[in-house]
Amino acid sequence: MTHSQTTSHQDLLQRLASRWLWPLAGLIIAVKALFAVRLELYSDEIFYWLESTRPALAYSDLPFMSALFAGLGTAALGDSPFAVRLAFFLMGCSLPAALYWTALPLVGKNEAREAALLSLCLPLASSLGLLAVPDVPLVFFGVVAIGFFTRARASNAMVLWVATGVVVALGLATHYRFSLFPAGAILLLLWDSQSRHLWRNPRTLLAFVVAAVGLAPVIAFNVAHKMGSLTFYLVDRHPWEFRPAGLLHLFEQALISTPLIYGLLLATAFGALRNTNPSARLIACIAVLHIALFATLAPWSDPTSTTVHWPLAGTVPLLIYAPAALRRLTSPLSSKRLVIALLVAVGYLGSILALIGVGSQSLQAQLQPFLGTEVLSTKMAGWKRFAAETRRVIADNFERPPLLVTDNYYTAAQLVFARVGEAQEIYTLDAEKAVRDGRALQLALWEMDATALSKRGEDTVALLITEDSTLNFGQKRAVLKRACGLSRTLERVEQVELMGGAKGFTYYILALDPKLGTENCPIPARGWIDSPAAGTSVGESFTVSGWAFAEGNRVEQIRLLIDGKPVAHTSARTERRDLNVVEGAVLDSDFPNVGFDLTVRTGALRAGIYELKLELTNSNGEISTSLPTEFIFSPDRSTD
Repeated sequence: MTHSQTTSHQDLLQRLASRWLWPLAGLIIAVKALFAVRLELYSDEIFYWLESTRPALAYSDLPFMSALFAGLGTAALGDSPFAVRLAFFLMGCSLPAALYWTALPLVGKNEAREAALLSLCLPLASSLGLLAVPDVPLVFFGVVAIGFFTRARASNAMVLWVATGVVVALGLATHYRFSLFPAGAILLLLWDSQSRHLWRNPRTLLAFVVAAVGLAPVIAFNVAHKMGSLTFYLVDRHPWEFRPAGLLHLFEQALISTPLIYGLLLATAFGALRNTNPSARLIACIAVLHIALFATLAPWSDPTSTTVHWPLAGTVPLLIYAPAALRRLTSPLSSKRLVIALLVAVGYLGSILALIGVGSQSLQAQLQPFLGTEVLSTKMAGWKRFAAETRRVIADNFERPPLLVTDNYYTAAQLVFARVGEAQEIYTLDAEKAVRDGRALQLALWEMDATALSKRGEDTVALLITEDSTLNFGQKRAVLKRACGLSRTLERVEQVELMGGAKGFTYYILALDPKLGTENCPIPARGWIDSPAAGTSVGESFTVSGWAFAEGNRVEQIRLLIDGKPVAHTSARTERRDLNVVEGAVLDSDFPNVGFDLTVRTGALRAGIYELKLELTNSNGEISTSLPTEFIFSPDRSTD
């Protein structure tokens, strides 16, 4: 580009990159560090840590790299959430530098610096390293692998070809999705006439052989375990039924990337495809594979897990050629500087907001008074208090440490991390989330599942813990039924609410006896509000009717909650023989008198919409709530 072609809007991007790249990167790193230290580990992170305590070349969910990095951090700093994240944090913070290094020989110093700046404006990329997730090394290794490949191609130096193979092998040992990087390189060598000669270069072939070593761990695991891991990712994880919502995939990508940045990335990909430069074509091949494959699969893919991050590894390398694409796209515009300023400002603001959005989970106590308990997630909060409560329950109810049994795998892992009990004495009855996340096989291999628990000796006493705040009634019932099938008795000890009720657990003592089992299972009470129907207007006095039963015992108390607060009411139980078709209803000792009529006087309510639900206590003292409904309070309405 000649000096006469250099315009003021181009200089704006250059000035921003030269003056603000490292201050803006420093702010991202500071915010990321603040929350990486404060946030507790969520389910994926704690499982990678648990894997790190049981070293292997591959696991049922992933190859070994994520577990290795989690273990290296705790080996260096001890068992803390930030230690688990340490290696991921360092790689995530280094991504702009890695992108700069890769871009330098391809586009020169100025545009390499601009690419690094734009990486701070891509929210998913800039947030890498906040959490210990495999996308961090996946993206990092992908960018570095491109850097080594392009340098090796230019110089044909043996050390660079070997380095390329090693980095690709590390990526393949991180996640199955990394296979799209070598696939992109193979596509380039098949498509680009300037690159086909590399098939005859023994050093290129050596790089492919070295890279293939990264596949050895997953191949060995799958061969040894009847293709269990591969079958999960390619078959079992996905419903393979068309979901129209999946057609929104590209719009979701635009939203989480910010529309201007995402539009720029797509334009960069199309431009790189038309570019005759082999390096640009390599990046285009990798990007298009990621974008097209995941957009095509989105309507059939797993709807229960977060998948919007899948294309990220392929879109980040596009940032290398994005500055040139941005200049090309904005050159006809009269408001060039405004477009560039908006692109950088909105993207960077999105990055900061993304970090704060995730990090807000560490600020539950500060934010709950303003946001309530329904807005903030508790996946990365409350675990330290949970461990302390569990120690207290054990001290109050057991003379010696019992076996610990949980309803999900990540609660079990949190207990191991907090050193509550012995690792080999912890089991989980997880038959849903572990299967959904591809970890049931690994738990079975570690002998932490229900099958392993059933092999324990009779009369062994255990403490069962259910995380009620993550379970609906059907899931809670299923867990208790599984526990009752393994025990002679199952006795509720107490319920614990943490974080203002946003996180809740129930503790049970069970006496193992898999040969006998118990039919006297303490299932929580279940209730339903028939009237008033959702959206109904009521006056100052109205009647709430419905049903409530407790399978295997009875309902001792029904409380009515309006917007979470109990209200006074008179009550009467009514006969509901029609509930004999509802599973468990006839096992309530009061059946058929399991209906209710509650007469309520609303008192000081103001006109508006309110949430109504039941709080039920069964004869074992366990408290449960019904699904909520809403009513409209109209004070001038006549009594219903």
